[in-house]
Amino acid sequence: MESCIGIKKAKLPRKRKKAAIKAQGRKWYYDTIRLYYIVQRSGKFYEPVCKFWVNSSVVQTMCEAGGKLVPTLKPTRFW
Repeated sequence: MESCIGIKKAKLPRKRKKAAIKAQGRKWYYDTIRLYYIVQRSGKFYEPVCKFWVNSSVVQTMCEAGGKLVPTLKPTRFW
């Protein structure tokens, strides 16, 4: 797992980490951390902390982009 200098370490508190991995899988947990570091390094988006969303809470919403409505997925709850 790579880390970036100057970026806050992406992690959950121990009990929530265990519950999240049990519910959604270890691969999901580490993929979320990896995606966070990739996005931080590219500089396109800036999230001060890594957000671990609950998969069952993701809802489809409509977002306007370039004058068109585009369906997007938005999490409503986080671990």
